[in-house]
Amino acid sequence: MHWECKNKPDLTQFGFVYCITNNKTGKAYIGCKQYFNYKKRKRKSESNWKAYMGSSKHLLEDIKKIGKKNFKFEIMGEFKNKRSLRYYECYYQMKYNVLTKTLEGTDEPAFYNNYVGGKFYRPVQKSCHVD
Repeated sequence: MHWECKNKPDLTQFGFVYCITNNKTGKAYIGCKQYFNYKKRKRKSESNWKAYMGSSKHLLEDIKKIGKKNFKFEIMGEFKNKRSLRYYECYYQMKYNVLTKTLEGTDEPAFYNNYVGGKFYRPVQKSCHVD
């Protein structure tokens, strides 16, 4: 298992919010993962969380290109239900400005995330402030 966390993962929780960081560039990805698969609200089987490496196409390409050993996989928090899990995924994505933050001294996005909660997307153009 490649996940780092303060304590051993608590499988009584619904899932976790994570941050995967490219150690070479500093670029990161914030997402969430469930510990188990459910069908009609009933726990069916353990998910692939132990081997999971994110859902971002660009993140997965970079992992394949430079190797998993060049990434840090951190569990930021664990949550008891789907609602809390989704809420805190969005909370951390907004807190760290995943759609607009850039790597220091560049125009390169600091995060692999292209959207928050499936609803808010990375801007297509540079900011034009409206007052």
